[in-house]
Amino acid sequence: ELGLGWQVRPTLQFGWNLFRYQMTDILHYVANQDPGTGATAQNTGKQHGVGMEMELNWQFSHQLRLSGNFAWQRSTDEQSQQPAGLAPMRHFFLRANWQFHPEWSLDGQFNRIAGRYREPGDTRLPVANYHTLDLVLHRGNEHGKWNTSLALRNAFNADAREPSLAPGSIPFDLPLARRNLYLTIEYKL
Repeated sequence: ELGLGWQVRPTLQFGWNLFRYQMTDILHYVANQDPGTGATAQNTGKQHGVGMEMELNWQFSHQLRLSGNFAWQRSTDEQSQQPAGLAPMRHFFLRANWQFHPEWSLDGQFNRIAGRYREPGDTRLPVANYHTLDLVLHRGNEHGKWNTSLALRNAFNADAREPSLAPGSIPFDLPLARRNLYLTIEYKL
């Protein structure tokens, strides 16, 4: 891994990483000798990959902080010479925190996941790309006894899913929560 960190000025930092990796003895499901008895997890897999990550943190003003990152990777299963699957090839994340009053803040997060393949041998359609937006309105401070938050998660109501390992385990992948609203009230003793 090669990393570069640059503090452009006290309120602005930039980071950049390049990486390469090699993995062996990865768990793979191997068909059992007796047909019809399924498969057994064994340490038989090998994969390698390369990638890059960038991040930015910017205290734009006393009230507004912005941060974000972008990651790209390409991983290859050495047995099939196809994409290793599961992990996204591209991940984009952006966050803004606005402290518009000494006791009030609004936090927003945008998350984009794209370019996921299935594991070699998994014939299901690729996992769909998705993006989510989360918003949190917070009232309180670290010295007060009461803190309250109202959070809207997955504001776009995206049908976001994470890939499941084997076709038979969870055939339609792991669904993430749809749009939801949380109210949190905290009292410190």
